[in-house]
Formats: sequence, C-alpha cells, structure tokens
Amino acid sequence: MQKRKRIYYSAGLISIVLLPILCLINIKNSNPFGNSNSIGFQSMGGQENTELFKNYTAFLNTKKFTTIALTGNNISDSIKLEEAHSDIKELVKSKDSVAGIKFHFGQKSKYWAFVRVLDILYVEQCYTFFVYKDDIWATNPKPVKFDKNAEPLRIITCSSGGYDPNFEEDIWGPIWQKIIEIGKKYYLPIIAYILMLFFTFRRIVNEHKASINN
Repeated sequence: MQKRKRIYYSAGLISIVLLPILCLINIKNSNPFGNSNSIGFQSMGGQENTELFKNYTAFLNTKKFTTIALTGNNISDSIKLEEAHSDIKELVKSKDSVAGIKFHFGQKSKYWAFVRVLDILYVEQCYTFFVYKDDIWATNPKPVKFDKNAEPLRIITCSSGGYDPNFEEDIWGPIWQKIIEIGKKYYLPIIAYILMLFFTFRRIVNEHKASINN
C-alpha cells in the first residue's frame, strides 16, 4: 500500500493570508485617502478706506440686486438656495451686466448656508462676487469695450512645437505615492503582519522537519 503524503497545515495560516485582503477591502470602503477640496475667497472687511473698496462699491451701485435673506431655518434656507442656484445659473448664462443677486445672512444663519452659496458660485462659474460683513453680492463683470481704431494686439508664443520621443506618461508615480502614503499611515500594522508571516512560516518549516525526522 502506497504511503500517502501528509498535508501540513499551520493554525491561522488561512487567516493570515486573508488579513491583507480584508484590510484592502476596509481601506477601499472607508476611503481614508479621499481628496478634500477647499474654496478660496477674500472678504472686503477692514478695507473700507482703500481705493479698491471704493471702486467695488461704485461698481455694485450700478447694479440692481435681488436679495435672498437666509434666516437660519434649515428647511426654508435649503429651498431658497435651490432656487438661487437656478437664478445664478441663468444670471451667468444671460451675461446681464445690470442684474445681480445679493445673499444676506441673518444673525441665526448657519455656516453650511454660507459654504453652500460659495459652492453655487464656483459651480456655476460666477466669479464676480464680493463678500462683505453679512452679505455676498454676485453679479456679472462689466462688459469690456473695444476700441475699433486701436491697433490689434499681437500675441507671440515661444514654443519648440517638437515631439519628445523619450517622453512617457508617468502612470506609476501616483501609484507609488499612494503606496508610500499607506505605508506611512499603517506602518505598525504592516510590521506586525510581516512578523506574523515570519513566525507562521517558520513554524510550518519546523513542523515539516519534525515530521520527516519522525
């Protein structure tokens, strides 16, 4: 009767193999490396005596604004901002140089409403807006008048226009950057996992040698 070969199994081997797979699934679901975005803006507070502030004031005085009052009521403010989103979209599309929309924040207004207004302006590419105290004025820029008799502007671009055959798009750069970020954030669990692998496989080798000697 032919002697069968014994299959050696070390307790915890399946678990230790599945551990990195489970970790990757958890990282994917929790999205710890999600991108965070920010919105930049400049408030005109404290610049009342500057020439720039006076020019902005004169510019805004030439407009006719529709005021949207945000009181701090989450339900009513959400409805107003949804309607304002459509109004801002139409304002930008119309290129109306006279109309504008003014957002006024009351004493009980919420921070999320302020961020939402800025988000609407950026999404609809309404970049001509001014933040001062409790108000945000949104409007279209003043139309540029061109002098027909002026000499045409000549733009000269310096470029070789050649194609570099040695240029290759770096697709591995972002991948390695992500691996480095994961390594820096989870270096202790990674070290622990490597040690677990080392001792597990060493035990398998020792058990295999012991069975051969017996």
